[in-house]
Amino acid sequence: MARKVSFYTLGCRVNQYESQLVAERFKALGWEIAGEEEAADAYVVNTCSVTALSDRKSRQYIRRMKRLNPSAVIAVMGCYPQTDPGAVEKLSEADIVIGTEGKERVPGLVEELIMERELSGSCSRMILSRGGRPSSSAYEDHASIVGSESRTRALLKIEEGCDRFCSYCVIPYARGPVRSRPLGSILDEAAGLVEAGYREIVLTGINTALYGTDRPDVRVSGIAEVVDAISAIPGDFRIRIGSLEPTVVNAEYVRELFGFEKLCHHLHLSIQSGSARVLEAMNRHYSPEDYLRIVRELKAFDPLYGITTDIITGFPGETEDDFQDSLDIVRMAEYLKVHGFPYSQRPFTAAAKFEGQIAPQEKKRRNARLAEVSEQVSLAFRSRMKGSLQRVLTEERAEIGGKLFMKGHASNYCPVYIPDPGGRLEANRSMDVTAGDPAEDGVYGMPAEDGVQGTPAETP
Repeated sequence: MARKVSFYTLGCRVNQYESQLVAERFKALGWEIAGEEEAADAYVVNTCSVTALSDRKSRQYIRRMKRLNPSAVIAVMGCYPQTDPGAVEKLSEADIVIGTEGKERVPGLVEELIMERELSGSCSRMILSRGGRPSSSAYEDHASIVGSESRTRALLKIEEGCDRFCSYCVIPYARGPVRSRPLGSILDEAAGLVEAGYREIVLTGINTALYGTDRPDVRVSGIAEVVDAISAIPGDFRIRIGSLEPTVVNAEYVRELFGFEKLCHHLHLSIQSGSARVLEAMNRHYSPEDYLRIVRELKAFDPLYGITTDIITGFPGETEDDFQDSLDIVRMAEYLKVHGFPYSQRPFTAAAKFEGQIAPQEKKRRNARLAEVSEQVSLAFRSRMKGSLQRVLTEERAEIGGKLFMKGHASNYCPVYIPDPGGRLEANRSMDVTAGDPAEDGVYGMPAEDGVQGTPAETP
């Protein structure tokens, strides 16, 4: 009987991609992939350390899995053991501790410990992360993977590292300097994903916009070269850029992306704060007006261009007026979705030592207010979609109010719910849909051929 391994992945899409990479290495050794809460012979926890809450969730899961199967081998990898290896080493449940480099070694290390246990009845620990910022100068390239976050959408990592050192962010210390993946390797993996049937390829990286800045053979707007090259691959698929940082891009940069027909009309642009004073303290190299120039460029190209963002509430020294500036920019940018985060002190970062730390209850209050305003803005955006024709990639079945729907995402990343009472619609299909009334987190829609364009969908 094949051994089983279970994965628990916290954090960003890069972590999701790397968990898939490690999972495929396990499968190549004959292992089966179990669900997160299933009994397994080994558990891999791919950690995130962007907030203190992420660290805590990692510790909780490590302990929970050891209780589920005390004899299992527990491998902990990623940003948490990279930035605070001592804290992870103190967790007696962790048998293997490895940072953000060399993750592909995990399957072999797990098998080594299992063999040791079978031979001697005991199991030593492997503490392979000693902390410190990774110093690699080249991208760790591995064999291409055929993996996805769903049956329709596949992640493709093109870049590692960040050198921007925002004052609140620990990720440059966890991930090291910028390393761009060779274009040929990217294309090989993209072609394999398209051949495997995936209809959407999501380009991801620690700071995707920095792709190519470490290589003299790639111009500064290297992401455009990646999109251009992937677009030339034959097949019915679309490309989505996971995120672009306004610390790197400007209106001219994004204008260059408009010529790619396969590129989705959606960008994740992290504003972090609407206050010029706070942005400066964050070491973010743009002003609110610089940011809004990018937004206006996108909206001029497509009024229903989907923009999502991150905003930190309660950054040290943030006044009520600063916070109101963040609420104002949410309204002006007309976001599809806002991810709000209370500020979290992180090791190594400058902001952790700033004066004016905000009380937890006040950060929580501001984050709740941000969520309230963000939902109002999102609802207004989704309401404006009514009657528009959207190209939707179907993904999975959903039930709302006792009625069956096929759920998918439009090019602008808005979830779309298409009535499917007979269960006839198939996943992983592209179809034209007329947007109707807002749904809880998206819109309802009707296949365009089933009715007159502009007719709202039946809602539950």
